[in-house]
Amino acid sequence: MWSEEKIWNWYGKNPWIVGFNYLPSNAVNSTEMWQKESYDMTLIEKELCAASKIGYNACRVFIQYLLWKEKKEELYSNFEMFLDIAGRYGIKVMPVLFDDCAFANREPYLGKQDEPIKGIHNSGWTPSPGFAAEDDIRNRYLLEEYVTETLNRFGKDERILVWDLYNEPGNSGRKEKCLDLLHDIFRWARSCQIQQPLTSGVWAFEEYDMVCAELSDIISFHDYRELEESRKRAERLEVYGRPLLCTEWLHRNADNRVETHMPYYKEKKIGIFNWGLVEGKSQTYLSWDASENTVDGEPEIWQHDILRKNLIPYNTQETDLISSLIKEKKVLHVPIQDMTLERMDFLENRGLIIRLYPSHHRFEVEEGCGEARELYTSSETAGAHKLLAVGINRTSFDAFGMHDENEDIFLLGGEKEKELYMLIGLYSWEILSMKKERGVLCSDDFLCLRCKYNDPFVSFFTMCKGVLHGEAAAEGDGETATFYVTEPAGIKLTEFPLENMVCVK
Repeated sequence: MWSEEKIWNWYGKNPWIVGFNYLPSNAVNSTEMWQKESYDMTLIEKELCAASKIGYNACRVFIQYLLWKEKKEELYSNFEMFLDIAGRYGIKVMPVLFDDCAFANREPYLGKQDEPIKGIHNSGWTPSPGFAAEDDIRNRYLLEEYVTETLNRFGKDERILVWDLYNEPGNSGRKEKCLDLLHDIFRWARSCQIQQPLTSGVWAFEEYDMVCAELSDIISFHDYRELEESRKRAERLEVYGRPLLCTEWLHRNADNRVETHMPYYKEKKIGIFNWGLVEGKSQTYLSWDASENTVDGEPEIWQHDILRKNLIPYNTQETDLISSLIKEKKVLHVPIQDMTLERMDFLENRGLIIRLYPSHHRFEVEEGCGEARELYTSSETAGAHKLLAVGINRTSFDAFGMHDENEDIFLLGGEKEKELYMLIGLYSWEILSMKKERGVLCSDDFLCLRCKYNDPFVSFFTMCKGVLHGEAAAEGDGETATFYVTEPAGIKLTEFPLENMVCVK
């Protein structure tokens, strides 16, 4: 289990988490979302793009065990594509592995899913793995394999935010029946090599599901009540001394609304995931109480969901408020890290630099011969190369941008000089611009290195064209930080508008 210090450090590095529970509008449940016959990558991209324009930076999605059991590689392939799409739009993913909700009152099944029943909220939703599989102890080894294989496969993927291991354990009248499996799931998950925290949400606030808070690295909970009750629930969970995530909320006809709850969650720095994004086959814009719904048409007040099928907001005042609360200007505190072999390897493996150190590019040459292998060539339009001595005496990254050609950097000298810091963007101009525009730029989008001089293994490298970077010096006394650069004479610098958003510590 993560220590309190570790989870608070992790939480502090993330922006305020504002997400949504996601089911594509063409899917009645998680089986229909992921199986090959109905997986619609084009639709998913349109809907996640619409979410990112509002400013959302996270989503919570349910994985169906039965698909893993019967069509594992199909599920993993579609999940990988989903992570790629979400990543392109600055949305991190919270996968849910198990679920005791069973609105459809049937076990999960493959193939064509039942059509939604008119006037019924979430009529097609099935549990995972299903109660028969959950109760048969002979299946327990398969459930363990599902957890460990999935977490080991994706447990170091930076596109995944948190693992939600078990949604509403004990729902559907099962209550304490969930406890053995709940403990097992956390034990299996902790045996895996992962870099994300684990959670399972408190939802009934009864003795059996409060166990979730005791097992979780980060405390998550569900709340569809009016604000005063929501405050009481959050205060009850604050005693655990860990960050809070409300992974299900928004029940407009019970006074659980964007305008009532979202400002409170922001003030308390509680991460949030409202239920539903787009009006669709799940019909979660309808009330849980079928008597309040009509067979045709929509209710006067939507219970859940944010966008209509055409991706127009149900309520523009809501989406405007969501955007304004997410996109408030903030300063990113990027930690300074030493320039080490491991960090330089990390940058090179991402294609951001080319390293220049003894033996790094060694290759076999026939005896008596000499051979040169090209590392890169500048375009003819860049002209001849020039050698620069660069002096840095500013303490902010005012000149942060990218070149249209490679430049070679040599960190020579360093005696009595101020410390030199190099800030490197870990994503493309397009992605960082999009994240900045939507207010979801975070410290994890950058790496700030404390430069090391005169070290043959880390002090000489090529900054690849198109990579955003800039330099600053430490505050205080000392001589101007100096280093050397060779680059094409016609190289251009395109500055990225950081606007004093980034400081280092």
